[in-house]
Amino acid sequence: MSNLMLFRIIPFIGAAISLILAIILAVLVSKKSRGTKRMIEISDAIAAGSRAYLNQQFKVISIFFVVITALLGVMVYFDYLEFASIPAFATGMGFSLLIGYIGMWISTSANSRVTFAAKEKGLGEAMNIAFTAASSSGLLLATVALFDTALWFNLLFWWYGRGGGELMVTLDSVVNILITFTIGASFAAFFMRTGGGIFTKAADMGADYVGKVESGLREDDYRNPATIADNVGDNVGDVGGMKADALESWVGSIIATEFLGFLAFQGSPLMVRSIILPMIIATSGALASIIAIFVIKLIVARYKENATVSLLTGTTLSGLLITVLVIMGFSFFIVKYVIGTGFNFLFYSAICGLAAGFLIGLFTLLYTDSRYRPTRGIAESAKTGPATLVVNGLAYGMESAILPALTVIAVMLASFYISGGSNDFKMGLYGVAIAAVAMLSTSPFVIAIDVYGPIADNAGGISEMAELDPKVRKMTDKLDAVGNTTAAIGKGILIGSAAITALALGQAYFSKIELLTSNVVLDFMKDPKILAGLFVGVIMPFLFASLLMNAVGKAANKVVIEARKQIKGILSGKEKGDPGAFIAIVTRSAQKGIIIPGILIFAIPVVIGILLGPGGVIALIIGTLLSGFAQAIFMANAGGAMDNAKKKIEEEGKSGTPEHAAAVIGDTVGDPLKDTVGPSMNILIKLISVVSIETAVLIADLSGKLFHF
Repeated sequence: MSNLMLFRIIPFIGAAISLILAIILAVLVSKKSRGTKRMIEISDAIAAGSRAYLNQQFKVISIFFVVITALLGVMVYFDYLEFASIPAFATGMGFSLLIGYIGMWISTSANSRVTFAAKEKGLGEAMNIAFTAASSSGLLLATVALFDTALWFNLLFWWYGRGGGELMVTLDSVVNILITFTIGASFAAFFMRTGGGIFTKAADMGADYVGKVESGLREDDYRNPATIADNVGDNVGDVGGMKADALESWVGSIIATEFLGFLAFQGSPLMVRSIILPMIIATSGALASIIAIFVIKLIVARYKENATVSLLTGTTLSGLLITVLVIMGFSFFIVKYVIGTGFNFLFYSAICGLAAGFLIGLFTLLYTDSRYRPTRGIAESAKTGPATLVVNGLAYGMESAILPALTVIAVMLASFYISGGSNDFKMGLYGVAIAAVAMLSTSPFVIAIDVYGPIADNAGGISEMAELDPKVRKMTDKLDAVGNTTAAIGKGILIGSAAITALALGQAYFSKIELLTSNVVLDFMKDPKILAGLFVGVIMPFLFASLLMNAVGKAANKVVIEARKQIKGILSGKEKGDPGAFIAIVTRSAQKGIIIPGILIFAIPVVIGILLGPGGVIALIIGTLLSGFAQAIFMANAGGAMDNAKKKIEEEGKSGTPEHAAAVIGDTVGDPLKDTVGPSMNILIKLISVVSIETAVLIADLSGKLFHF
């Protein structure tokens, strides 16, 4: 077997190992007791609500799938795309939906098991089960990402090369079709993430406001009729949506790097190897995550009830550090044997990406963990009411965007110049893309610590609704507090990597346009259409934020009205709650809320391209990237800090006080920021890029013909 053939099958080996271990971990969790009859009933209700939501959501997604497939078919008919783009789009969307659904199933299967473990065996066993289930989700993500990208590359490479045609023509077709696969994964992630975000935050806001502020009930009190919908939301948004988001981010970075590798090594004997390299680096990420997962499992199983939140958070962060260091070690040998010793600078680019990911995680911790100044300051401001708390929360959120932005700038410049960008522009961009792949190669472990949070949150909800001993809730609250911080870290890493990936995709678009037309001017002083495109790009994230926030607000309003209607009868003992009514309300709202954003994402790059030309689209990509990245970091960290400020006040035993009421209001303001709008921004900035790339031939052909300025 040749070295090249071995390199081509390595991702399949990584996918197989990840799948086997994911199944083993899922089986280990399934062997744990689900708990008492009441605990099982609550868990089943959460699972049923999650399935009901996803089944309804799939109907809306199916309509979009048919429409987009038809549009792609028209583009194929007029020779703007290859026919294989259609099945590539379909599998990208299908696998993204599948990974979200499986992740939700794993989390709803584990929640009551975590609660029962906390009740019977203590904190260590509860955290071990939650982390094991979440790790299974993370390894399934690796399985799908590695298998699907490797399958499509090898299949297309064989199909287009079977006639013995020119290698460069074959690879050109392969990398362009792979971009369509990314569009499918990105659209599915957008619908799962935004729809799930609308669902979870509308239910959460309504449940918190009516339950805690108006009725003085505890978190997840069984008498609060919106509680089940709130716990369902944790799964459909923070698990299903998060996994789909992570898949499209990782796959997007791999395929963008393959595209830029093809351009950087055009005509070189290393062309094929440059395309394979990001897949093998991603494989090393899966193997590194496996090592980190089992190290952390050994540690957490020994923890006792007195383990602090700081200790638990530090443990998960040490796992991230292990993942980063192992990938660094693997990357040295991967670059050496896949590309050759003359390209060691790509290894240093990978180090830049890994270091940046870890730093962004630390910066997120700094602004969202209750041990540090921002969150402590927000909690302190609750003493003077909700207005000052919200103002402080937003201020710290804005401040939190500075360090990640500087980190992204540093890694972009460092990886570009380390890779020789001053002499070979395309090689420099390939180095930047390698940094993005390396940063996202920690995704299996990042998803493990991220999905762990909603599982722990559900476990706490079950303990409250099942009226277990308060010490059980105290343990699950510790796990949940850790989960809030690790989830924020995961969001930060995904957002940071999205910015670098979108930059790579934007350059891929520019390179593709350069091949199609030489009439592209990027100087806004010479062409006002460029400035116009930049302005449209800057306002795009604001438009999307407005649409999504409005959707959450309207849905939360309906939840509050329904909760007020039901809770009077429940508290008086005259009626039983109807959780199904809330699930139906937020499901319908989520479906309505994603329609207009979904249409705009596909339409705006095409419209801008026809009106303003290819240069206008490049400006659109840049504007969306810069504005969306800053908004995403600000929103994710502001919401995370206000959430943890509320939990800090609850840990101090101040539930039911005016101070706590102010913190709850701050949390309800921050919730849609961190779990709906913020995470949707990183999907938006990449989708704008990949849609632009796939419509580049269409834009180059139609620009200036239908409209002329």
